[in-house]
Amino acid sequence: MERSEHRLGRMTGTIQDCPPKRMGCPFSRRIAGLLLAGTAAFATPQMKAQSPSPQQATTQSAATSAIAITVQGEDHLPIPGAAVVGTQKGAEVCRGITDAAGHASLICPVVHDLQLQVSLDGYVPATAAVTQEEAASHAEIEMTLLRSQTVQQNVTVQADSESPLTETTSSAGQLPVEQAKVSPLRPATLVDALPLVPGVIRTPDGRTQINGVDESHSALLINSVNVNDPATGDFGLSVPVDSVETLKVLQSPYLAQYGSFLTGVVNADTKRGGDKWDYGLNDPLPDFRIRSGHLVGVRDASPRLNFGGPLVKNHLYVAEGSEYLVDKSEVRTLPFPDDETRFNAFNSFTQVDALIGSRNTLTGTLHFAPHSLRYANLNYFDPQPVTPNGDYQEDSGALTHRLGLGGGELVSTVAGIRDASNIDGQGTATMLLSPTGNSGSYFNQQTREATRYQWLETWSPAPIELHGQHMLQFGTVMGHAEDDGQVTSRDVEIHNTSGQLLRTISWQGNGLYSLKDFEGAVYGQDHWILNSRLAIDAGLRAETQSLTYTNRIAPRTGFTLTPWENNRTVIRGGIGVFYDTVPLDTYAFESYPEQVVTTYDGNGKITDGPRTYLNLTSTDAQSKFPFLDQDPHAGNFAPYSIAWNLEAEHTIVPAFALRVRYVNSAARNQLTLTPEITSTQSALVLNGSGELNTHQTEFTARVGAEKERQFFFSYVRQFARGDISNASSYLGDFPSPVVQQEIEASTPGEVPNRFLFWGMSKLPWRMRISPHLEYRNGFTWQPVDVMQNYIPLESAPQPRYPRYFSANARLAKDFDVGSHHAIRLSVTGINLTNHNNWLQVHNNIADPEYGTFFGNYGRHLLLDFDFLH
Repeated sequence: MERSEHRLGRMTGTIQDCPPKRMGCPFSRRIAGLLLAGTAAFATPQMKAQSPSPQQATTQSAATSAIAITVQGEDHLPIPGAAVVGTQKGAEVCRGITDAAGHASLICPVVHDLQLQVSLDGYVPATAAVTQEEAASHAEIEMTLLRSQTVQQNVTVQADSESPLTETTSSAGQLPVEQAKVSPLRPATLVDALPLVPGVIRTPDGRTQINGVDESHSALLINSVNVNDPATGDFGLSVPVDSVETLKVLQSPYLAQYGSFLTGVVNADTKRGGDKWDYGLNDPLPDFRIRSGHLVGVRDASPRLNFGGPLVKNHLYVAEGSEYLVDKSEVRTLPFPDDETRFNAFNSFTQVDALIGSRNTLTGTLHFAPHSLRYANLNYFDPQPVTPNGDYQEDSGALTHRLGLGGGELVSTVAGIRDASNIDGQGTATMLLSPTGNSGSYFNQQTREATRYQWLETWSPAPIELHGQHMLQFGTVMGHAEDDGQVTSRDVEIHNTSGQLLRTISWQGNGLYSLKDFEGAVYGQDHWILNSRLAIDAGLRAETQSLTYTNRIAPRTGFTLTPWENNRTVIRGGIGVFYDTVPLDTYAFESYPEQVVTTYDGNGKITDGPRTYLNLTSTDAQSKFPFLDQDPHAGNFAPYSIAWNLEAEHTIVPAFALRVRYVNSAARNQLTLTPEITSTQSALVLNGSGELNTHQTEFTARVGAEKERQFFFSYVRQFARGDISNASSYLGDFPSPVVQQEIEASTPGEVPNRFLFWGMSKLPWRMRISPHLEYRNGFTWQPVDVMQNYIPLESAPQPRYPRYFSANARLAKDFDVGSHHAIRLSVTGINLTNHNNWLQVHNNIADPEYGTFFGNYGRHLLLDFDFLH
């Protein structure tokens, strides 16, 4: 975290801070930028107020200032020979040329605010504003030039900017990372910050839902590399939020470069070390739990250390973000002290950048994240003895080489990810299920190690002039994945409310499995700017996954339209085909232990069984979908969706912008797991016959043109309904022993109406306030019977928790500690109105308290401080 008095921050024509990376500006900035200006070119000057040396003070008059300029490309290499011009009220007042190191020094009068422009043939001119006060303090400024053919997702808001048609048509909700870090959410990782994006929410079990659909159906990209768990498709423990430079959520993006998802793409670029050493220490002190006026241990702790700088000036840079996370989440539906789920983690992300030549760079990253979870999914019905523990080791690394070729660029990446886990219960006792609560020990034990290695090649040639301008991109992806593990299970009994035995479940088989998979893709896409009003994106992606015995073609197209000359209104739309990667645990299912089920009448007499359920993976018939080819082989699954969107953005004034977006998706061939009984056999059948339909309308407003005083408001109207089964849960880390019949219902993450307000504003006396208000429908819940099976709802409305409302705020104040450091004291208030946000419901119809909601996290305060440099 940077101290504002010593680091004025990146400046550009954008509404907010817009770092010079490959990804776009955060969400609200993109709205305002697109509507006001719409150009792919932007600059990111970075200023540091410095005092003039004694020699400077004697050689310069009080009315002039020496401003140091550093110009670099988007690959962070210095750019020599660039012209730097300073103007005041339209008149040129100073000029300079960058040297071999990209440096220039301008002697400019300090009379009015200064406008700087940097230009060089082959690059898009960049502009920055310098206030009179900043010029008087002899500022240092970094500016980044983009090559004229580079396709960017960012835009400036300068009056003389070019058309937003230089952008691609993929719609993104972009998150201002620095503001998200100081929100009351207090995110430690990038995934923790995602609920600030409209259409993204986290369910009580901690899983991220995008457009009402689980995270396993979206792709998590770090520096363009997919880091989803190869076995389950989950996001896992993501990189520290302090290491993130840009973060955005793309809902059904229409660029062919994106694959392995149905719903959305979370795309983050990480920070590079700067030209000067910098460091920060956040939240160094733990939060203590106080009960009845007494200190009762540590509630949570999240000390975060980040630093970065040059190892070899102008050639080699390093950036490190590390955090130690302790979270003892209190479950308010259980008595103290047996009411804690305990999470411990060390999370480290290291990035090294080597600048080999003027157009030749090498970047290496390493993510190291061991973590453990005790008493997972703890709740009133599953007290600590019934819950499982999980130990995880997540590691990933990547090496990326960028090489300028003619007027284009070749990007080569090799990457690897490893996810190892060990799941077990608290003991070996039989697990007992009943309508009023469970007892015994968790039944399942798993050990697993999944790996994925990828080689990615991307080539972007120079633009082609042919009936407009064509910006092409071609790419290939080759990946090899493995999944080795073992699943074992202990006995489970189902009782009624009187304690009478109704059913036993035992297992047979050793549960060993070993899988190998090849994933390949090739794509090409064209961003075609036809004229000053219209641009079209078109692309084609071909994919294969060897375990699925399928070949898939994904055509995609979209458009951008600027109907009026002022570019204050931008209309976008698109349609495309998207395919999900089938997690490897899907193909481990046949090796899982088989259930042996015996049913009783409540008096000890067997009424059915013992009945052995085979684990069967079905063979889907050849799809009639024209872009899909399936071999007649068990497990030939190919989950896909056809999605389209339409949106409009309009800037009313620079401090107020609006966006309206509609997204519609129809997903088919979704995985389902259901019990089936015939005259000859009983089986748990895994097939690809499920359907899921979603649509979402989003209204978003950004108020404020300054990043230090800016607020965001969104309303999302959402529908997500389809076939609900146990496929993902039974094949995940913490399966339920009961496999219910498939039902049609709303997804667990569907929220029909959600209002979200958040932002930040500076206050007097070096204070700032960050509010966060959320009002929405409650999450869905499903009724079950005494045998723990879903009850079909038929025409009945979907049961939901009562409406949720939480008003949160974070108030911070900075205090100097010496001449170059400061501390920031913060107090965070959660649920300030003390609204009843129920945590659980009695959902079993045999429970005497069926339909009763209970448990609530009331109003509470948290204190923390950050060390600023």
